[in-house]
Amino acid sequence: MGVFARLAKGSIAPDPGHPGLEPLALANADGSLYVNTEVDLPSRCIDGRRPITPYAKIVPCMPGGSLSLLVALAATRGITDSLWGADDLSNRLAWHGAEGSIHAGPDDRSSGCGALDGLTSIITYANEQEDLVREVAFEFGLPIKNSYPLGGLRGEKIDTPGVYKLFDDKPDTTLHPLRGVHSEIAIVVNHKKGTTIDQNVLDRIGDVDVFDVDAWSIDVAAEWLADNYEVDRDRAASAMSAFTVATLAILAQPSIKVLQNRPSS
Repeated sequence: MGVFARLAKGSIAPDPGHPGLEPLALANADGSLYVNTEVDLPSRCIDGRRPITPYAKIVPCMPGGSLSLLVALAATRGITDSLWGADDLSNRLAWHGAEGSIHAGPDDRSSGCGALDGLTSIITYANEQEDLVREVAFEFGLPIKNSYPLGGLRGEKIDTPGVYKLFDDKPDTTLHPLRGVHSEIAIVVNHKKGTTIDQNVLDRIGDVDVFDVDAWSIDVAAEWLADNYEVDRDRAASAMSAFTVATLAILAQPSIKVLQNRPSS
């Protein structure tokens, strides 16, 4: 994945020859890495860490969980308040039957999600590197149409503590504290609809974590946003794709391994 290496500038990557890489690649190739999901809207973060409390729901993953939908919503309809419309979005997700979800660090309930805490930097980088972001999105099989809506979010601030408090306080949303030290050993881009990574397989491989991008859920989420907010579907999908690529680039080293799971034609 040479194009991503040109874009990535983060710190996360395993040591060369990490013992989990080979069994991870084998599990990806034979399909045993994946499990069917219970819902189709993304509501878990790509961050591989498991919650401290048991995780009962198996759901698609995108950066920040429900944050990806929030970014797409703000990018397509504009900023409506300091929470970017998170309150209304969480209510509509609850009505839909999809629990709004985001995560915190194990010791600090006001920070811990790299996608949310670093949102301004991620969006700035996505705009500075638009051409490369588009190339990586194409390489990863993520939809970016002619429009590139993240340009409208350049310089916009979000009330990060307020978003955490919202997801912590509301009965139909969830803020999951995560277990401590972790390091993703790979990026896994999953295109097989209705599936996500089975976290139990990662534990069996050796207590490893990966960045889990359930790419198929981008189109599902964009369609849902279009139906519920009358925003442009393609622009919403483009926003989520660009946000995903830029988040990975901010977090991961150029040397990180990228695996893809594409359905056989």
